[in-house]
Amino acid sequence: MNTPHILAFSLLGLSTQAFAAPTAYIEPPMVSVPGGEFQMGGGKAYGGDASPAPESLPIHKVKLKAFKLAKYEVTVAEFRRFVEATGYKAPDKCIHQPIQGWFGQGATPGSWDKNELTDSEFQPTVCVGWAGADAYAQWLSQQTGKSYRLPTEAEWEYVASAGRGKPGFPFGEDLDEKRICEYANVSDQSAEHAGMVRYGATYTGFMGGISDCDDGAGFASIVGMYKPNPLGIHDLIGNASEYLQDCWVENYEGAPADGSARKTGDCQMRVLRGGAWHWRGNSVTMRGAMPLDWVGVIEGFRLAQSLDGPADLHASPTAQAFEKQLARVQAVERARRKSLQPFPQPPQGLQLTQSLADPAKPGAVQLSWSASAEPTVLGYHVYRSDSLGGDFTRIASDVKELRYVDKSSPARKHRYAVVAANRDRFSGFSAPVLTADQVHPVPGLIQAEDFNQMQQVTVGKVAPGEDQEDAHGQGGLNLTGPTGMAKDSWTEYSIDVARSGNYRLSYRVASKEGSEGLELSLDGQTVATQAAPSSGGNKVWQTVIAPAPLRLEAGRHVLRIRSLAEGWKLNWFEISAAE
Repeated sequence: MNTPHILAFSLLGLSTQAFAAPTAYIEPPMVSVPGGEFQMGGGKAYGGDASPAPESLPIHKVKLKAFKLAKYEVTVAEFRRFVEATGYKAPDKCIHQPIQGWFGQGATPGSWDKNELTDSEFQPTVCVGWAGADAYAQWLSQQTGKSYRLPTEAEWEYVASAGRGKPGFPFGEDLDEKRICEYANVSDQSAEHAGMVRYGATYTGFMGGISDCDDGAGFASIVGMYKPNPLGIHDLIGNASEYLQDCWVENYEGAPADGSARKTGDCQMRVLRGGAWHWRGNSVTMRGAMPLDWVGVIEGFRLAQSLDGPADLHASPTAQAFEKQLARVQAVERARRKSLQPFPQPPQGLQLTQSLADPAKPGAVQLSWSASAEPTVLGYHVYRSDSLGGDFTRIASDVKELRYVDKSSPARKHRYAVVAANRDRFSGFSAPVLTADQVHPVPGLIQAEDFNQMQQVTVGKVAPGEDQEDAHGQGGLNLTGPTGMAKDSWTEYSIDVARSGNYRLSYRVASKEGSEGLELSLDGQTVATQAAPSSGGNKVWQTVIAPAPLRLEAGRHVLRIRSLAEGWKLNWFEISAAE
């Protein structure tokens, strides 16, 4: 494999000294936006729901004055001039280091010019937060005597919809997202590839997966690489999420009708629009927000300009110089992308054969698949999940044969997938195959992640500092989520009861505030509920013993655990004979 060609993002780290500009600043190339009226709000929620998202309602008429909006998101090159001229102290920690579960490490050392995912002067500047974006706009206004500022939410949506006042993408509807890669840098084939190569992070099962196309960028792209919207403005959807002036309000009740920024509501939260390279394509009506103290690698900004008189149609000398240099950088990047071999198709016919002398112990798993018909394919990579719902991790690379034997297969039910690899890239995952159901003897202890079926369950790994994550020294995983297990999520286990009798249940849980906990059912019949008490934190584990014994008949049964509410995590449960 040719590693320099694997990473689907720019490797250009160009100096701003390339600009022969007479000033300390770079004015952004701007587009004049005529005033007008449009219907703001509505549209489909994320994922293509038929009904509008509540935060985009009510639909209301907005009448805007003429203004200007930057053609591109503010780049590292532009922000560098600001920092060098003023000594501005930008944040030195940023949410910017992806891991297998994407951005799960919190803020770590990193900044607008030195972070894990920025490597070009012409990518959007990120890791500055809303305060950095606002400070930059104020500085440029002072330097130029022009009214530069962050756009308002109404201005952004008006431009993103090209004044049409219609929901969808700035280039029209694209419900299957086959065309979005022509216009936007979103989570696509290149994003999946780059995430897997660098971090083992897959979009499979993550926030709607990927768009079925290739935009050529794994992470943030050099600005302006994609087709503009009808007004000539680039990257409104995707690339970097864009900070706006407005304070956050959960809906449009009482929103300004003149296109001005909303200054009431939660002003510790500021509106973000447009999605990012990390998400599938947002519609132009989708709203989001982040707190003022949030500093992340996905959030950037562009500038607007108020007009006190007739619009000046002539670009400033610094803007002209910037666009000339940008065009040269874009040409180099387009040539690099064009040189890459296309993504191969996923392998077909993946099959699994498993040897299970003892269902409670791991056994060898043999995989086989059909040969790719594409002559550029050089080999195959094999992936395995930690559990049925876990992330895929690569366990074998550049396999030349059409078979692979996994001799270290875990006992729990889990998945495999295979990808085909050429010189530069590898395909998406094949259709996954599953190992056999696991049967748990009772009495005994069952790790929560050792389920055979599940719905809406997140399997998490041991986090640093967790207290007695596995008191029995097994597993290293738990059932978790952003706020604990999701309400109504469930897992099912096959149990084999040795003798009929009364049994005692105990659970290893963690909860900061406490939760309604779980409902236990056996063969489809509810048999018990158990609250999850506050254990002192989401990383502090406590064993809870059910107060009443449970009658179990000998033989094979299906046991289901359903989460009654959020706010708790489950590590294991034990079924032991009652005294």
